[in-house]
Amino acid sequence: MNLPFVNNDLAAELIATLPGAVYRLEYKDDEFRFLYFSDGIEQLCGVTPEQAVSDINAIFSLIHPDDYDRVIHESLETAQHGVVWHGEFRMCLKDGRTIWVATYDRPQVYEDGSIIWTGYVIDNTEHKDLHKALEDSEAKFRAFVETANDIIYSVSSDGCFTYVSPNWTDKLGHDVSEVLGQHFAHFVHPDDVERCTQFLIQLYQDGTKKSGLEYRVRHKHNYWCWHTTNASPILDEEGQVTSTVGIARDITERKFIEQQIEHQAHYDSLTDLPNRALFSDRLEQAIRLAHRQQEKLAVLFVDLDKFKPVNDTYGHGIGDILLQQVAQRMRDCLRESDTIGRIGGDEFLVLLPHIESGSDSSHIAEKLLDAISSPYRINSINIHISCSIGIALYPDHGNTVLELIQTADQAMYVAKNQQGNKVFLAD
Repeated sequence: MNLPFVNNDLAAELIATLPGAVYRLEYKDDEFRFLYFSDGIEQLCGVTPEQAVSDINAIFSLIHPDDYDRVIHESLETAQHGVVWHGEFRMCLKDGRTIWVATYDRPQVYEDGSIIWTGYVIDNTEHKDLHKALEDSEAKFRAFVETANDIIYSVSSDGCFTYVSPNWTDKLGHDVSEVLGQHFAHFVHPDDVERCTQFLIQLYQDGTKKSGLEYRVRHKHNYWCWHTTNASPILDEEGQVTSTVGIARDITERKFIEQQIEHQAHYDSLTDLPNRALFSDRLEQAIRLAHRQQEKLAVLFVDLDKFKPVNDTYGHGIGDILLQQVAQRMRDCLRESDTIGRIGGDEFLVLLPHIESGSDSSHIAEKLLDAISSPYRINSINIHISCSIGIALYPDHGNTVLELIQTADQAMYVAKNQQGNKVFLAD
């Protein structure tokens, strides 16, 4: 075929090797016509170059009806501005297929008002399909992220948020714009920042997924929420970690339940005093400290006098309230460093660390005696009880938890055998 704009064989060979087809389109006297089409047009859409040149509709009739007006408008508009046109549109082929094509052409406007575009057209279907698949994938991912119950986030190597999913606002109150660019330490509890920092450092150093980190995050309304996170590294072509993507889950309710279980395991449910296990643990620690610092400590065994008749006369409900009030009176008599434990129905233990002598512990025991023996009024009932207190000293009366508690227990029985309401310091 004659090539009106090609002046050598090399150009013709080049055109023959190009993907798609090269064309020359004229617009004159309100009509379009192709001046030239390379052989590639037949492979592209099943129309020969001769058919395209002899009848413009051989090509134009294949343009998708929804794209036709846009294609014509864009072509004429770019010609008016003298700029290259890059268009994408669909073509409906005679074999029933619909393909996407991309066109690139340059217009030249002549003095008589005619326009000639010189350009080429290629099959763009695969690219559009991939783009559509990517858009669909991104849309699905966006829908997943935006509807997920967990927070999805990305953190840079310097610890700043580069992305947080929209549900951050639902979970923690801050607008996303308040979070992006901020260092994670701005939101994490001060006591947890170091653990989070080490988690991030380890992830960047190892380049592998990390999980199981638990930490507290500040809600916008100034309370703390517990979160746990898993995070994975994002690697560049050289295998270097460039950022991290993580999923954070709110575990506040779980932590609350765990704390309740932990509390119930170590505290008396009625008086909220340490139970025997926790008291023994604290006494063990106090013994070690007293040994290192060459100090004394005291253990007081407190047993209520005349408590059983209260339960028998007024019922266990009144008895329980009485025990709670006894516990509170004991708290009011003691120092912050002291520990009270309830170890039985009406039996209590008291740990007094950092004392100078047995007389110091006796003085505190007398205060407890007076406080407990003062009258009680519960539900319009006047109640009078007292207590017997035995005292054991470390290291005078023992070096272990068991020895000190047993000695204090024995001293308490000496006090009780003296008609109660007494304090007795072990010999």
